[in-house]
Amino acid sequence: MPTWTTLTPAQQAEALAAVEGGESIDEVARRLGLRSGSLGRAIRKVRQAARGGSSLPREQIARNEDLNTVTLESKTARIKTLDQLLAECQVDLTIWRVDHYLVNKWEVGTKTPDGGVAVEPLFQVKAWLVRISPQPLFPPVQPVTCNLEMAAPPAPMGDGIRRSLVWADPHFGFTLDLRTARLTPFHDRRALDVILQIVVAADVDRVDCLGDLVDLTEWTDRFIRSPEFARGTQPAILEAHWWLGQMRLAAPQARFKLHQGNHEKRMEDVISVHLQAAYDLKAADELDLPPAMSVPKLLALHELGIEWIGDYPDDGDWLNETLRLSHGDTAQATPGSTARAMVSDSDTTEVFGHVHRIEWVSRTKRTRNEQQVLAGFCPGCACLTDGSVPGSTKQRQWQNGCAIVDYEVNGRRFSITPVVIEDGRAIWDGQLFEARDRLPDLQAAYPGWNWGD
Repeated sequence: MPTWTTLTPAQQAEALAAVEGGESIDEVARRLGLRSGSLGRAIRKVRQAARGGSSLPREQIARNEDLNTVTLESKTARIKTLDQLLAECQVDLTIWRVDHYLVNKWEVGTKTPDGGVAVEPLFQVKAWLVRISPQPLFPPVQPVTCNLEMAAPPAPMGDGIRRSLVWADPHFGFTLDLRTARLTPFHDRRALDVILQIVVAADVDRVDCLGDLVDLTEWTDRFIRSPEFARGTQPAILEAHWWLGQMRLAAPQARFKLHQGNHEKRMEDVISVHLQAAYDLKAADELDLPPAMSVPKLLALHELGIEWIGDYPDDGDWLNETLRLSHGDTAQATPGSTARAMVSDSDTTEVFGHVHRIEWVSRTKRTRNEQQVLAGFCPGCACLTDGSVPGSTKQRQWQNGCAIVDYEVNGRRFSITPVVIEDGRAIWDGQLFEARDRLPDLQAAYPGWNWGD
């Protein structure tokens, strides 16, 4: 797609004249093949220059440092190279080394003495540095501290039509870079932020997460546990709690339920086999809370007002008489085959997770006097689909998504609207939702952790 800087001066002048003449920015952008937002910003800069003075912004130089990483960024007409950026920020290269960097150049309009508009270059130089000798940053696994002020618990649902946002399988977890201690996530933050935005836009009565919230890579003997997965439980708990808190704040009056999946059950199973003395152990002043070493306690679900649906694989929960939610314990290789198996073997509509694919198969159940539509449906997943999740490959048929489920509380009717999320974007109800960069918010909430992009 062309950009403002790739247009010829004649095309730029034509675009400016068209907008000044009353044509909308959207129309001009469509004709030139530009993005409307990009064209609007460019025209504002030209107008600013025409009103007087240069439209070059003031110099922006930033240094953001965590325990083992530093990010440097400059946006100036003066700093054009990595070496200039390092010198400007006075980086000690005996402590830090450059992991990677980028240099971008674009042009902005400035006013000339004769009243015309000239184009001047502006440079962005950004560098990511890592500590040559990383410092340890891992505390022991411990519960999070919830600082949210929660609203009153939601009132019981009455009759009528209600709405749930259903999502599944984010697999919060990390790969650890053994040289830099950088944490690279398995979960897809872009998909999570799109889901969060739809929670707000859909004005839901319920939020239902169908399990495998945390991957718990360290808590299984099914495969060799690589050192790159070490120490990932604590940051996974922290970030999972943060996203749950964001969703709770987005829908404070909604009922919120989290299912136990096979990955959450890993912790329970390992404790049962290897550390029975810790099984079901509780603090003396928390006898009414979940066990100390359990997923619901570590996530502080009780502080967030989130209900835990345990007993996987018997974690079924009902939205109405025939609409059942569960994590699921069936996974077949062929796309669509799991949903087909679910609906074939059940007299209810089954909404499930576990397979990480968007699947929907329906059938009609007929009796002598009536017929009923039943479905097997999976909303997809909220984890990365590029082979990052341990045990997966790039060839897996996984898709990011969620679903809006409208249902009759005291009946059996329902409507399922799948929401496909691709590259951090989704369309629902005539709106385009685009993921925001939430990493700065996460870093502010838990400073000192080496969160990856």
